[in-house]
Amino acid sequence: MQKVLSSRSRMDKVVSDIVFDFSVKPRLSSHTGNAMLVAGSIYEASKYYELFQQTEFKNRCAIITSYNPSTQDITTEDTGANTETEKEFIFKTYTDLLKDVIAAPNKTKTETYEDLAKKNFLKEPASMRLLIVVDKLLTGFDAPACSYLYIDKSMQDHGLFQAICRVNRLDSEDKQFGYIVDYKRPV
Repeated sequence: MQKVLSSRSRMDKVVSDIVFDFSVKPRLSSHTGNAMLVAGSIYEASKYYELFQQTEFKNRCAIITSYNPSTQDITTEDTGANTETEKEFIFKTYTDLLKDVIAAPNKTKTETYEDLAKKNFLKEPASMRLLIVVDKLLTGFDAPACSYLYIDKSMQDHGLFQAICRVNRLDSEDKQFGYIVDYKRPV
């Protein structure tokens, strides 16, 4: 089931749906609001990041997960003939996105990247349109401009409630509530 849910064609449809929303939904199309996409795993978050880099979201979205690249992550990977494992894909994605990041004092490159992404998401919704997350930022992250939450992960109970609260912070007269789009709930 996990392979089906993380298939390229399904993820392409989710990306197309989100890109479309940003062209037609009032707070998103006016660049006064932004959104978060909750992925089911770090691998899926990395795949989504790669797909969004091929759209107008290039340099306007970020990935924030618990992953911090280390060569130990991939040194024991058993690769087949010209196939890239999930761990190798995640490592490559993070290595590419962190290549120009200079670590702030007492921080890793990943922490520096995430701090900058969060700051831009909070202060400049027009430049940081989308954050792709797995578990981070779903609780205690106050981002009033965040207007849409796209959920592509099975969530329930308190975790779901906390995630929904991320989009219900008001920041101006044109935001009365946030929107939730759940791609994993059965219809």
